[in-house]
Amino acid sequence: MNFRSTLLLVVASLCSLNIQAASGRWFDVEILVFKRNVDVQKLSEQLDQNNVYLKKRDRLEVLKAKQATNCLGDNPCLHEQNPVQITDAEMVNGGHRLQRLSSNHLRLKAHLNRLKNHQLFKPLLHVAWRMPVQSKQNAVPIHLFAGENYALDIYKEEIIAQKRQEATNAAKAQLNKPQQTDPLLIAATDKLDVLDELQKDNAMRDLYEIDGNFLLYVQRYLEIESQLIVRTETQKEVSSSTSVLANPQLETDISGTADDAVQVVNQAVPQQRVKTKTVVTEALFDQTRRLRSGEIHYLDHPLFGMIVQIRKIR
Repeated sequence: MNFRSTLLLVVASLCSLNIQAASGRWFDVEILVFKRNVDVQKLSEQLDQNNVYLKKRDRLEVLKAKQATNCLGDNPCLHEQNPVQITDAEMVNGGHRLQRLSSNHLRLKAHLNRLKNHQLFKPLLHVAWRMPVQSKQNAVPIHLFAGENYALDIYKEEIIAQKRQEATNAAKAQLNKPQQTDPLLIAATDKLDVLDELQKDNAMRDLYEIDGNFLLYVQRYLEIESQLIVRTETQKEVSSSTSVLANPQLETDISGTADDAVQVVNQAVPQQRVKTKTVVTEALFDQTRRLRSGEIHYLDHPLFGMIVQIRKIR
């Protein structure tokens, strides 16, 4: 073999290594996400956080949800809740190299069944896919979301509020007299208070129970980075104090004479009336985990959990 042929073989080998490094080795990834059925208000640990946000970065959109039927003006439409077990209908076609695996490839079914049968847990997402795993510099996170979309109820209430307001304005213009406030409009307005608290950027957006990024890459070992927002809907007490007459009338001791009448002076006694409203709390789940192929790993949080298994393709 002459020098020229040897040089060509070396160049070809280097190109092959570069292509393999760029494309990555292929692995099967299975994820089981579940929520803990606990009231965030009753936990001793303070989990409700302000200004919860994800790192801004490019990510792969591989999951999709059915669009809500009603949309308002220029606001983007919200989306429905996906099923726990993802099918092809909930997968984005193209734009990524991820391949969803059928239910025959799911090895965490026993874990899913145990979660389903336990009153303290609620499964949100169970899916498996095949993908190339690259270095951290080349890897791109996957956008994961699951569970109920809390914004959908708020959004529907806003539609009711808007229609009620339009009807009220039209009636006022026609009859030229004040109209009574519709109780449904009041209820919708109370619900919008929740929306005001959540919309830090004043834009309509989906508010899933679990929403964030899942990054898988390989250095010397396989590693995953999970940065997810965990949302919980709960009741918050709102107190208002009022004063009432504790003794609205003169009382007389009928066992005695008129001179022995006992007079009780009316006085205003402050009493507290408590009402509640629905709020959505947000907490950030941010964990990095090193793992080995084939091992089952559990990522824990007081409100949430994730079971992950990465399997190398033989």
